[in-house]
Amino acid sequence: MMALDFETPPRLDAILTDAAARAPSRHAVVFGDTVWTYAEVLDRARRLASALAALGVQKGDRVAFWASNRPEFVEFLFGVPMLGAIAAPLDHWWTGTDAVVALDQIRPKVLIVGAPEAAKIAGHHDAIAATGVACVLSLDELPAERSCDAYPRHLARATTLPMLTPVVPTDPAVIFFTSGSTGRSKGAVHTHGSMLAAARIMSLELGLLDGERTLHFLPLFSSCLEHLIPLTRVGATHVILPHFDAPGVWEAVRAHGVTHFDAVPTTLRRLLDAAPPTPPPSLRMISYASERMPAPLITALIARMPQVAFIQFYGMIEHLCLTVLSASDQLRKIGTVGRPMVGAQLSILDAQNDPAGPQASGEIVAQSPTLFAGYWEDDAATAQVMRGEGMRTGDIGRFDDEGFLTLEGRVKEMIKTGGHTVIPTEIESVLLGHPGVSDAAVIGVPDEQWGEAVHAFVTLAPGAPLLEVDLKSFCQERLAGYKRPKVIHIVPELPRTGIGKIARRLLRDQVFAVRAH
Repeated sequence: MMALDFETPPRLDAILTDAAARAPSRHAVVFGDTVWTYAEVLDRARRLASALAALGVQKGDRVAFWASNRPEFVEFLFGVPMLGAIAAPLDHWWTGTDAVVALDQIRPKVLIVGAPEAAKIAGHHDAIAATGVACVLSLDELPAERSCDAYPRHLARATTLPMLTPVVPTDPAVIFFTSGSTGRSKGAVHTHGSMLAAARIMSLELGLLDGERTLHFLPLFSSCLEHLIPLTRVGATHVILPHFDAPGVWEAVRAHGVTHFDAVPTTLRRLLDAAPPTPPPSLRMISYASERMPAPLITALIARMPQVAFIQFYGMIEHLCLTVLSASDQLRKIGTVGRPMVGAQLSILDAQNDPAGPQASGEIVAQSPTLFAGYWEDDAATAQVMRGEGMRTGDIGRFDDEGFLTLEGRVKEMIKTGGHTVIPTEIESVLLGHPGVSDAAVIGVPDEQWGEAVHAFVTLAPGAPLLEVDLKSFCQERLAGYKRPKVIHIVPELPRTGIGKIARRLLRDQVFAVRAH
C-alpha cells in the first residue's frame, strides 16, 4: 500500500464523500456488534443533515453532540457541515452545569445526547431552553417523561439530502471546546479550510496508508481533530471503544487487525503494563501527544514493541499541526517534540516580546494553515492570543541547534519563587528519574516568604515503599535549593483533563482545601 494524496473539495464533509466513493463497501465503523460500511455512514450522514434541516437548522446554526464514544459521532461530524451548519462536540465528562455554560456560549439549535448525558440535564431543562436549544435528540431510548425526541426515529424517516449547502473555506465548520484547565472552557472555531489543512498535514506527517485500521479509545470529542478526520481521508476502518481499558485495547487490536492507534503518555503507561508478551503483528504505528513523554516510558515502549513506529506530535485545540517527532528520532531526540510540521512556522519570544536568541527559552508563537478562526463570539479572548498572522501558544519552549523543539511548560505555570523562575517540567523530570515514581506534577502555590513555593505531587510505582523524606533527599542531590519542592504529596492518582493533560488547577484546589482545614 502507498500513502495517498487526495485532492478534496474545500469542505469538511467531502472527506467522507470521497472515501465512500473510493471504497463504498469497506467497513468504516466498527462498534461492538455494529458494523457500517462507508456507503452506509455516508447515507446516515446525509439523512442526519436532512433531519436537521427539517428541524430548521440552517447555514451557520450550531448543532451540539454530547455523548461518550459511539458510532453516531462519525455521521454527526460529517453530516452537520453538509448544511453549512457548525458541529460542536461537547466533553462527555462534563456535569449538567458545565454543559449549560458551554451551550449558553454557542447557543445551538439542536442538542444530541446519549442516555447518561440526558440524565445529567434532567434538572436543567429551563436553563437549556434559555440557551436557544429548540430540540433535544436522544441517541438512546429514554423514559417517556424525558423531554427528548428519538434520534433514530428522525434519522429513519429522513430522506437523503438532495443538495449540499454551498460553503467557502473560511466558513466555520466545527467548534471545539478547550480543556478549561486554567479557567472556563472556550469554544475554538475551526473552518472548513483549517480542518482540511489539518487532515492533509496529519495524513502526510503520520504516513497514513490507504485502508488503515485504527482504534479509538481516547474521547472522540477531542481526538477527532488529529485522528478520526485524517484517517477517514485515507479510508480507514474506525474501530471505536466506548472508553479506555488497557486489556480491552489489546484485545481489540488483535481481533480487528488494528494497524494504528492514537494515545497519550498516561494511557501508554497502562498499555505497557498490560501488553501481551508479543504485541499483535498488525500494529505498525502508535501516535501520541497531549503531554510530555517521560524518557523511561518511551524507552520501555520501544524496547517492548520494536516493530511499532512511535510518532509524537505537538499542537493544541486552537492550532493542531505544529511539530512532529518521527519514529527514527524518538530516542535520539528524547525529551523534544520534534521539528515543525509542513506549513508550520514557529518562533520564540523573550520576556520583552522580542525574538529570542538561538536556543533561548520563551513563549512559542505559531503560524500555519491549521490555525483556528478565533474563540466563538469572544473577540477579547481571541485578541489576547493572536500576534499578527500567528498565535501566542502560551507554551514555553526552546529550539536546539538542529531545530528540535523542547517544551518547558505553560506561561501561566511558571513558578516565581524568591526572585527565581522555576520550570515545572524540569522538576517533574527529576522526580520521574526515581525508579519508585510512576507519575509526577509540580505546581506553584502562594507563599508569604517566597512569593510562591514549589509543591510536587507524585504517584508511586506498585510496591514502592517511598516516603516524602526519601524523595526530598533524592531532589536535594539533583536540584538547586530554590528548585526543590517544599512539599511532596504522595497521591494515588493525578487528576487529568478529558484529553489526558494534568489538571493543575485541581491540584491547587487540593492544596488550598488542606490549608483551609
